[in-house]
Amino acid sequence: MGKLEIRDVSYIYGKDTPFEKLALDRVNAEFCDNCITGLIGHTGCGKSTLVQLLNGLLVPTQGKVFLDGQDINAKSVNRRELRFRVGLVFQYPEYQLFEETVQADIAFGPKNMGLDSEETARRVLSALHFVGLDETLLTVSPFDLSGGQKRRVAIAGVMAMQPEVLILDEPAAGLDPIGREEILGGIKSYQRARNSSVIIVSHSMEDMARYSDNIVVMSHGTVTAQGTCRDIFSNHELLTDAGLSIPQVTAFLAALRKNGIDVSKDIFTVDDAVKEIRSYMLRERNRA
Repeated sequence: MGKLEIRDVSYIYGKDTPFEKLALDRVNAEFCDNCITGLIGHTGCGKSTLVQLLNGLLVPTQGKVFLDGQDINAKSVNRRELRFRVGLVFQYPEYQLFEETVQADIAFGPKNMGLDSEETARRVLSALHFVGLDETLLTVSPFDLSGGQKRRVAIAGVMAMQPEVLILDEPAAGLDPIGREEILGGIKSYQRARNSSVIIVSHSMEDMARYSDNIVVMSHGTVTAQGTCRDIFSNHELLTDAGLSIPQVTAFLAALRKNGIDVSKDIFTVDDAVKEIRSYMLRERNRA
């Protein structure tokens, strides 16, 4: 399991002070279990606030957050156990590393869960595999690693707790294309292997189209749409109104259509675009 739902949630920073600011306004959304959901929206729309509500770091000013039908802010809920069930990786998590070795940093969460040394070691190796790091780095200080490697260690530390829901706030921010693909590909492999729920916050429409199953769109503190990648990325007006762009490959195929080339407009990834263009070329060859 691992289905999160928010109902009529609002959040106000600095409530009843001169600095009061409404960050979320009566938000309703569902994050399906056993899939990857992309959370997209313009800067300042409330994405980071929303994900902090999902594991109880923030409490709604009004409304409720549910995990598998249970209000996570009910008095009967153990907050410590909740954060083992809903793991949150903040943006630039590499700045939160603190242990002497990579192994100790990744093992910190499982140890705090009360797991024995054998199970902890197994989870450390599994998480290390998903983020694409070699076992030879286990004895190395995390502070001697590159920026991208540090980020992978930080993500692995949350993966090692095997939460029912894994939330990542801009996990590929600032990385080069290869680094982005390695980290996001590892997250997808983790999700498929664990059948867990994953929520990824991102500004990259290309990344979300490639790695997400479903999309939640935010704009100005509200959720304006949610659905499959096809539902969302085929609605250009919706994305424009939310201050977002369509994936570049979708724009490219739209330009081809304007120039009389009969290709589908509902293409969102490079792999699908290659297949579509090859299919078009084959059709044209058969007509010749």
